[in-house]
Amino acid sequence: MKMLDTALIGVRWTLYDLVDRLYGARINATLNELQIKGCMDFLDEGQSVWRMPGRRQGMFRAWSHIAKRNRRLRLHGLDVGGILAQVDQPEAAIHLVMTGLQIPERLWMDYFALELSKLHGWAGFVRWRAQARDYYWQDRNPADLVDFIAIRLVLSLPLIEEAAKQHQRDFRYPAWVRCLEERPHECLLRHELHSGAILPDYAHRVEVALDSGDAARIKTLSQDYEREKTAREAATRALRLQELCGRAGIPRAELAGKRSAALRQMIDAVYAFRSQEGFVWMQALERTYARALLAKLAEHRARTADPSVQPVSNEPRRDGSEIQALFCIDVRSERLRRRLEQLGHYETYGVAGFFGVPVNFIELGKGHEAALCPAIVTPNNVALEMPHRHGGHEHDGHSLFHLATEVVHDLKSTVLAPYITVEAVGLLFGFDMVGKTLAPAAYNSWRKTLDNGKQPTRLMIDKIPRDDALDLIATLQEEMVVRAVDRHFGVKREAVTTGMIRELREIALGNTCGRSDFARRFDLDAAAETLFLTSLRLEYGLNPEQAKIQLEHLARIGFRIELQALLVGNLLKTIGLVEGFAKIVLVVGHGSSSQNNPYESALDCGACGGDRGLVNARIFAAMANRREVREQLAERGIRIPEETWFIPALHDTTTDETSLYDIEQLPPGRLTQLTRIQEDLSAAGRLCAQERCAELEEIGVDSPETAASRVKRHALDWTQVRPEWGLSKNASFIIGSRNLTRALDLEGRAFLHSYDHLHDPSGELLVGILSGPLIVAQWINLEHYFSAVDNDVYGSGSKIYHNVVGRFGVMTGNVGDLRTGLPAQTVLKGERPYHQPMRLITLIEAPLSCVEGALAKVFKVRELVQNGWVRLLVLDPVTDRVSVFEHGRWSAQPWPPGPNHRTRADRRTGADRPVGAEAARRRRKRAATLEASP
Repeated sequence: MKMLDTALIGVRWTLYDLVDRLYGARINATLNELQIKGCMDFLDEGQSVWRMPGRRQGMFRAWSHIAKRNRRLRLHGLDVGGILAQVDQPEAAIHLVMTGLQIPERLWMDYFALELSKLHGWAGFVRWRAQARDYYWQDRNPADLVDFIAIRLVLSLPLIEEAAKQHQRDFRYPAWVRCLEERPHECLLRHELHSGAILPDYAHRVEVALDSGDAARIKTLSQDYEREKTAREAATRALRLQELCGRAGIPRAELAGKRSAALRQMIDAVYAFRSQEGFVWMQALERTYARALLAKLAEHRARTADPSVQPVSNEPRRDGSEIQALFCIDVRSERLRRRLEQLGHYETYGVAGFFGVPVNFIELGKGHEAALCPAIVTPNNVALEMPHRHGGHEHDGHSLFHLATEVVHDLKSTVLAPYITVEAVGLLFGFDMVGKTLAPAAYNSWRKTLDNGKQPTRLMIDKIPRDDALDLIATLQEEMVVRAVDRHFGVKREAVTTGMIRELREIALGNTCGRSDFARRFDLDAAAETLFLTSLRLEYGLNPEQAKIQLEHLARIGFRIELQALLVGNLLKTIGLVEGFAKIVLVVGHGSSSQNNPYESALDCGACGGDRGLVNARIFAAMANRREVREQLAERGIRIPEETWFIPALHDTTTDETSLYDIEQLPPGRLTQLTRIQEDLSAAGRLCAQERCAELEEIGVDSPETAASRVKRHALDWTQVRPEWGLSKNASFIIGSRNLTRALDLEGRAFLHSYDHLHDPSGELLVGILSGPLIVAQWINLEHYFSAVDNDVYGSGSKIYHNVVGRFGVMTGNVGDLRTGLPAQTVLKGERPYHQPMRLITLIEAPLSCVEGALAKVFKVRELVQNGWVRLLVLDPVTDRVSVFEHGRWSAQPWPPGPNHRTRADRRTGADRPVGAEAARRRRKRAATLEASP
């Protein structure tokens, strides 16, 4: 046991940490609760009906305004009004508290880091908000870590002062240093008592001695306690060491011998292994998986290369009649690709699920943009979703279900309504709950009959000509004039001519001047007309500055034909699809369906920014079907036949159902094939569902049809905590041709990206794969890795106890830190890991020189490989060797291993080892070989 070190004050312990540890206070818990409630009020993004006032002033000022009159704080004995009366800036508040507690300035940065670590989830979210560009809520209600620390310190000061009064002690920094130096034995016993680490039979004696205040008695008891606790810990360790030595075959007598070095060697080995224990087990997992993967690939290669083996009938034909499908690299797509190819005449490709189209998307009926691309990419273009037809009344009204939902929401948002309508609202909630719980599939089907559904839409992906953009802005401005006239004067549209409206717009924009016809027609004096024109400029945005902004926004909509051709061509070249196009090419994005699941976006497409991949699939297909795009692609050597048609689709990874979209735009000749394609997709999905039900340990699943019904029920059941296991067990990222993995059961654990090095002599396409899709896959892999290693710290615990807060995060219970990482149900199976925590094993089918050249151009990926976050293997089709990067160097061996390849056991026995080989082996012992390293 060691005495408490004064050097750790402000570095490992805050001042109130010492109060809690040595006096049994709960300052940290109280402080966390108060700050969390303040953060929930300020950072709310629309979940709360009563919003915190003054949020546009910033986090600290808005909180200060409330805290000065907060009776809840006064009930806790905290009157922060005196502190806040002295400062109005967060920096000043921090300085006031730190100097008041007399903390040396050299410790300030360490102390701030300690404070931020107390609520790392909330602090991390505030930091992300402060650094996020164009984040709506940050622009509207600014907050940063300075505000966060200032609020925490202002709350901590009165709590520390109140505890000092209660215990009649000085709890400022200099006093704590003197306490630990002058009364070390007392501090040690207090720490043992209040931390819960004290020996049970000593607890009462320690408490009595501390209450007596007798320094000599405390010192004597402390020394006795140290000896006793050290002896008991030594005895426990000795028993464990004895058991370990017994299992290692070391006799007990040898351990007791005075001249025996066995005991010291065993102790050294235990400590050496302890420091690397986690890494050893992780390496074992990686080696086991990598060997099995390479063995599968080698067996497949040998089978396909054997001329005596007849090709199976379901291999795709190269006669232009087969169907091709572009899938996301997602591990769940691996199952569907394999099953679809088994059905026959399908050729599949893997590519990042945003299909090479980075775009901001504005959904129909919504006014905000959603970035549908990897987080490392910033889109410059915007796509709009528009209705197929205007007018009509079939969608103008609301469905019965929609109206009921709005009524319930309005009642929930009213303060008094729930008290007087609880029976009526309870009936609506109860009916919904019973249906979703007892019969989710039937209830969901019935509910769809009440809902009109979303009307058919199309995407605007072409650039708007400048003249058309100006006409659109003019139309919008004229509509604003009509609304303003109605609002200010009660004059309806039929009483105003188009000439009057346009004249008012031109005057407001400053293009003309003088008295308007509208003013003369309705007898407005000069003052009233001026006031109205000013309102048009300021309130309705009819001014040159706003018109310029609107024109810039319209300029971002759509893609020029040249850019469309570039995006389509780059993707096709990346996956090696530059010739032999089928008549139908499916572009399959993916998404997930589940009820009551705050983590639903974690099951969607990571390449689409956590959204579904359907929009990107629709945009890519629309571009690839454009005649102008194909003409430009032909000039670049990619000739897509006129009869080829790209069809977007969405794979639901929870139900394994795949739906086709935009089929109304197909030429008549292609419609006849859709029935067979849809039947094949359904059949493949049922086989996937049966495969996944086995992993979910579903009982009574004896057919693909039963499996399909079971997984669909999971997607609709709001009590289901694991509708799918999602990306768990992801382990590898394979970059290469489909011939490398076709027909292999990779168990839904591999990201598959198509790549043909023969179409990439410069290596630029491989650079794109490494800098984009590989980064996203590595993020997904590490997210699962850390959540599985320590779910309580790096994950988010059980989702059963989760509550959504502010529409931006999740916390456990009603007050707690924001949870980071994935829930336990995603990575654990009971109390044991379901996801095997290992680093992403990346295997590239390309010449080693090509891979080395690509790594040299991508700094981030090179760092990940060199620092061991990604395990990189290269299958060189030119030299038929496999190379692995470890310990800063490449090591290669033949692949597949030939008959003369020596095994690991052969190397240990030294069979046929030439003279001098032992010295060479010692020099190379740290150089990785494929069998020893993956």
